[in-house]
Parts: sequence; C-alpha cells; structure tokens
Amino acid sequence: MPDFDVAVVGAGHNALVTAAYLAQAGYRVGVFEQRRVPGGAVSTIDYEGFRFDLGGSAHILIRLTPIVDELELHKYGLEYLELDPLFHASDARESWFVWRDPERTAAELDERYPG
Repeated sequence: MPDFDVAVVGAGHNALVTAAYLAQAGYRVGVFEQRRVPGGAVSTIDYEGFRFDLGGSAHILIRLTPIVDELELHKYGLEYLELDPLFHASDARESWFVWRDPERTAAELDERYPG
C-alpha cells in the first residue's frame, strides 16, 4: 500500500505547484523526479565549466496569478526584485527594452518600427 493518495511524476514548477495545492487540500502527495534536483525547465546545469539555463525562468506569468501568495512562497525564501526594464528583447535588426509601463514599451517600439 503506498503512503500517498496522488503520485506526481516530475518535479518541474508546474508539477510542484500542483503537488502543493493537492497537499493543501489534504491529499498525501508523492513527487517523483528522475533528476537529482527539482525545477524542470526552471533550473540550471553546469557542464564543462559553463552554466546553462534549461528553460525560461523569467517568472513573469506566475506573478499574474495568485499562486505565489496562496502557497506563501515568501516563507520559503522566494523574493522578487522589481526590475525596470523587465528585460531586453531583440530581433534580427533591432533591440529594445520591455518596461513595466506598457506605454513606455510601445513608445520605444514605435521609435524602432514606426507606423
């Protein structure tokens, strides 16, 4: 007989959020990950002296949801620095900043791509 009600396969950020909500709801949850560390695409590996980000880890979309507050992630050390600009983007011809203020971003894009 297993010691859990639900098995979550993988310890990526989406699986961990799912497991946390299930645990909050009273389920006994087992999380199973093939790698030595959790995080899935939101983790970093070291290879031959270089560090590689395995996937996108800007944490932009999660901040538009109640997940961070509902799971009280600040209790576990999660802290966000409020950056402005948010990030630097580019295409084959130009580069630009994406600012917190969408109008500022739009103005910058309009300078580079008028019309």
